[in-house]
Amino acid sequence: MTAAVLLLCLALPCALHARLVQEGEDGFSECNDFFHQGSPPQGFSHPANVKICQRYQGDKHYATLYSTEHKIPVYSAFTYQEDAGGAWGDWMVEPQVDDSKSSLDEVSKGSDVTEKVPGLGTNQALEEDYASAEHQPGLLFHKAPPALTSSVPLTPDFKEKWAADVDLLIKEKLLPHCESGENLHLIAGAVPSNTKINDKVTVPEYVWLAACCNAPEAWSLGVIKRTGDVDGLEQVTVEELENQLSGGVKLFSNQCGGGALHPELRSTSEASTQTEEEPVKTPGAFSRFFQFLFCIIYEIIKSFLCLVWFLFKQVCNLIFGRLYWIWTALTTYIFALSKVLLNIPCDVLRVFANILCGFVRILNNALSVVCLILRLPTRFLCDMASFPYYTICAIPDVGIDILSGVWGVFMLGFSAVFGAFGGSFSMASFAGSSVFQRFIGQSEGYEN
Repeated sequence: MTAAVLLLCLALPCALHARLVQEGEDGFSECNDFFHQGSPPQGFSHPANVKICQRYQGDKHYATLYSTEHKIPVYSAFTYQEDAGGAWGDWMVEPQVDDSKSSLDEVSKGSDVTEKVPGLGTNQALEEDYASAEHQPGLLFHKAPPALTSSVPLTPDFKEKWAADVDLLIKEKLLPHCESGENLHLIAGAVPSNTKINDKVTVPEYVWLAACCNAPEAWSLGVIKRTGDVDGLEQVTVEELENQLSGGVKLFSNQCGGGALHPELRSTSEASTQTEEEPVKTPGAFSRFFQFLFCIIYEIIKSFLCLVWFLFKQVCNLIFGRLYWIWTALTTYIFALSKVLLNIPCDVLRVFANILCGFVRILNNALSVVCLILRLPTRFLCDMASFPYYTICAIPDVGIDILSGVWGVFMLGFSAVFGAFGGSFSMASFAGSSVFQRFIGQSEGYEN
């Protein structure tokens, strides 16, 4: 049995079919059976409202009138079933609400039909529209399948309390007087407020539920739960509920048996009527005199007690006023004295700190004068002490410079001698060459 229920829960989101009811069809078409005598409520006409007939596994499940303006249902109609399910998994959307020509006639997860339905979410609420810390989607009838077209924004506490209130109402007030739920028609709805979440989905001002049973005898009942009062639940007649909804609303055909009240409300109303119709006995002269005398004594005692109470309050105000004045003066004096006493150590520490700072300043000035006096002799002594060091360190450099000069002079003389010798040799060679050429020239002349 448990395995079968689990399998059913897993299969439901894929098998929940829905379609928009077109204008030419009668009422909610095949979903008219959810209404008393097959007649939907009257007085909810609005251009922004669309009719949805939803089925589950081939069976009709419930009918919804949905407001595309407020993105919440106006009402959803059900027939009571003992084995109706609870939460069935992921939230579903109705593709045909945004695209009436769409061939998708079954509710689906929004992420699965985003690309198939252009403008998805234009006319209906999506799951991401409920991204609010205060509100979450709540079904008008908590045992219905999880379609967002039959849900309204509710706080978690209100959502839980509304489901518990509806369960208790069905169990204790509806089923015992309706042959265990047979022929019990339920209509759950919401009235929008001026508040919206994410500037799109309207938060309801209150939610309501109307019940109609026509066996063994016809009767009706309504309840109202305002979103501002989590613990409150107002039980009303269907006629009172219709007056609150206004606009000439008629929830049930023929007022569900002529507007007959719920048996418990009927008993209370009859008892109240009998009490009002009982004759009132006129009191006698003695009774009226006794009542008059009693009223005089009552007023005298009341006036005396009021006077005593007034005097008591004045005395208490005087006493407590003086005590308050004394207490204020005492606390002010203690506070001022404490402030002065606490300031004495601070002042003493401040004086000692100033004296210490003065001594430090005097010492600093004295050291500055001493440094100024000792600055010139100290520099002279440092220069005298460093003279031998710089003199000794300069000897190797001077010796190197002298050797470099001697070597340069030597190289200069050497270069001069060899230059003179080379020049003389060049002149001798030139003269000898000239003489030799001339001598050879004359010899050749003689031979010729």
